[in-house]
Amino acid sequence: MSANVSGDSGLIRQAVVQVASLSEEDLPLVIEFVDYLKQRRQSPAQKRISAAEIRAEARRRAGALKDVPRNKLVARFEELTEAIRSEAIAKGTATEGDWQRD
Repeated sequence: MSANVSGDSGLIRQAVVQVASLSEEDLPLVIEFVDYLKQRRQSPAQKRISAAEIRAEARRRAGALKDVPRNKLVARFEELTEAIRSEAIAKGTATEGDWQRD
C-alpha cells in the first residue's frame, strides 16, 4: 500500500483542485455523490436506518439544495433516473424501451 501513497495523494490533490474549481451551486451535487459512494460501501447491516433518520436525511439534503435553481434540480433528477434505468437494464431487471402498460 505504501507504493501507492504518492499515486493516491495525486488523485486526492486532483479531486480537491477540481472540486475547488466548481461553482458553489454544484457543490451540493458533489456532496450528494460522495454520500452515494459512501452508502455503497456500507454493509447491509449498517444500511438499516429508522424512518426518523430517513426523514432527517431528506431534510438535510433538501436544505443543501435549497439554493440550487429548479431547472438544475430537474436536470439532475432526470440524469439520476436514467442512470438507475440503465443500471437496471444492464442487470436484466428491466427492459429497454418506454413503459407501455401494466
